[in-house]
Amino acid sequence: METKTVKRRTTHPMSYYREMVKDMDDSQKLELVTILIESVKPAVANAKETDDEEYSLRPFTMEELNARIDQAEAEIAAGLGTPHEEVMREWDEEIERWEQEELEMAEAR
Repeated sequence: METKTVKRRTTHPMSYYREMVKDMDDSQKLELVTILIESVKPAVANAKETDDEEYSLRPFTMEELNARIDQAEAEIAAGLGTPHEEVMREWDEEIERWEQEELEMAEAR
């Protein structure tokens, strides 16, 4: 299978969009999310089913959803979860990497 690299269409760093969303009221955020969902529907509709259960696009049954919830709760009880603060720190680091890549790409132009 051929891998395609998609060029980002933005010239703004991610922080620009985070700040923009912070200033939106709930109805504006809902409208934005609706637009984003509609924009990815064609890609999801064209996506092929995968054999990997973790990434399958098929809908789950209630039994499967409940089993996943039970598994997650058991992992949390066993101390296997990742704390929210760590997830947010990792996310911030990833966004910073994206912004740095965008700046480097802009400088290369």
